[in-house]
This record gives sequence, C-alpha cells and structure tokens, in this order.
Amino acid sequence: MRRFVAFLLTAAVLGVCTVMLTGAAARLRTAVVSKRSYVHLGDASGVYGMRVVANSRARTEIAGGPYRVVFFPDKRYCFFNNIRLLLSYAPTRRGNDLYISRIDYDTLLAPLLGSKKAFRHPIATIMIDPGHGGRDQGAAGRFSLEKNITLRLARRVAEILRACGYRVVLTRNSDATLSLEQRSRLQQQNKADVFLSLHVNAAADRSVSGIETYCLTPVGAPSSNSTTVGWQKNSGNGFDRNNILLAYNVQRSLLRRTQGGDRGVKRARFAVLRDIRCPGVLVEVGFISHNAEERNLGSAAYIEKLARGISDGVINYHRGMQK
Repeated sequence: MRRFVAFLLTAAVLGVCTVMLTGAAARLRTAVVSKRSYVHLGDASGVYGMRVVANSRARTEIAGGPYRVVFFPDKRYCFFNNIRLLLSYAPTRRGNDLYISRIDYDTLLAPLLGSKKAFRHPIATIMIDPGHGGRDQGAAGRFSLEKNITLRLARRVAEILRACGYRVVLTRNSDATLSLEQRSRLQQQNKADVFLSLHVNAAADRSVSGIETYCLTPVGAPSSNSTTVGWQKNSGNGFDRNNILLAYNVQRSLLRRTQGGDRGVKRARFAVLRDIRCPGVLVEVGFISHNAEERNLGSAAYIEKLARGISDGVINYHRGMQK
C-alpha cells in the first residue's frame, strides 16, 4: 500500500498519471501541461485498434484499418486520411511520446475513429442556409457577389438531396435579407436534423484560394483563428462530436469532387452555428477574391461539383449514423 501511495505521489509531481478506460483493457496515460489535460497518443490510438507506425521529433503517425492520422508536435493541425483538421491545442512531447489535448481526443479523434462516440440520430429534414442576401451582399468579386453564388449553390444542393428522399428547407429562396438570429430560429422551427450554411470566402491577398469547412468550437477551446479560450456553452455545443463528423465528411467530399485546395476543417463560434439545435457546419466553398476561383464559382459545371460534394458529405454522414 505504501509503495502504491508513493507511486501516485511521484506521478502527481511529474504531472503524469495512468487511468483505466471504462470497458477497455488499454491504459490511458495522461499529462497535465499548463493546467491542461493531455492524453498519450499511443494509448488513445490503441483504444480504437490503431498503433503508432512512425514516430520522430517532427511527426507521429498512427494507423489501423481504414484510418491514418499524422500529428506534428507544437502544431495546431493534423491530417486525418490526408484531410487537414485544425486542432484546439498543439500536441506536446514527453520524452519520446506524443500527447494530444484531452479536448481534441474527446471532440475530434474519438468521434472520427469511433462513431459510437457520436449521437446517432435520424436525418429526415435538412436545412440549407445560403449566406447573406438582400441588403447584405457578402463578399464581392470583380464580376460576382457572394449572396448570388450561395443562393444558386443552395438551390442545386436542395434539388440533389430532395431527389435522395430528404425534406429540404432553405432559409431563403430569393434575394431576401435575413438576420443571423432568424436563420437559427428557422432551424428550430423546422426541426431540421442537419444545418448547412453556405458561404464564399475573400482575402486581401488575392493569391489565397481553397475550401474550408467550419464547425462550432468546443467549450474550453480557442477557435482556429484565435488563441482566446471560450467557456460559454451554446446549444450547438450539444452536438460537438457530430459536428466534427459532419464537417469532415463534407470537406472530404468537396475536395474529392472539385480537386480544390484543402484549407482544412476548422472551428469557429459563428452565430449561425452557436444557436442551432442540431449538427451543423458552415462551408466556405472558395475565394471570390481569387481570379480562377471566382471564374469557377460563376460556372454551372463547377457549381454542380460543389453541390454534389456537399450532398455526398451529408449522405456519407447519414450512412455513418445508420451503421
């Protein structure tokens, strides 16, 4: 007993401890860094039948079954089956071992590796939110406006998903002005099971291009473009594990259809994602400030690719919920 107590005291001093996973034989070592909990990546991967297949000072890779994930010490991103995912916190090394933050394990890695961690729910009604509209034109390119592109894209996504048997509701089906609160309220009123907000990006640097998909930032984490930690829990946070699954499926499918640049699955506390009561994502389908991408966004053939990609992502997410 004295030896066991001494071991616990030593572990506490080092900031490292070992816990047993409920219903699993594997150990899950944890570390506390800057008052934040981290999980041993090798142990975490073992829970899902994976193992560390490459480990160096520059990168650590885990693999097993259909999954391959690459992490980088002190970098706030990883690659999950070659799709870039932004992390809440950068992984850290302890000796030769890599640790990832507990919040990234709970709300990113675990849901993607084991869909049991996600809430299984029926998907009958899908709400599509064409960004901006009316007095709010959104981003402007040389010859096009964001509000027109998002409406055109939303209508085509709706057609595809309706043909697949879903009930689809648009927050706007014309050049109408809607507040962010109205968009969230429409999701609640229509009891939508999935929420998709469609947008077009813009940047001062006209060379920037690519596709990115956002889901809501978990409580206790900073958004992808920030270092400020947020502690307020919003209704959308009740679906954190589903949000990342939906975002990953949509981003992956968009990239497959368009061969566009991968700017990653990111986190943000956008108003339309905070107040919805179902899994939801916000998709930035390209940069209107980039000459080639603006031309693509004005092309019916490219809009079709985007619409097919978004629809594929929703359908793949739904299939995951049914398994």
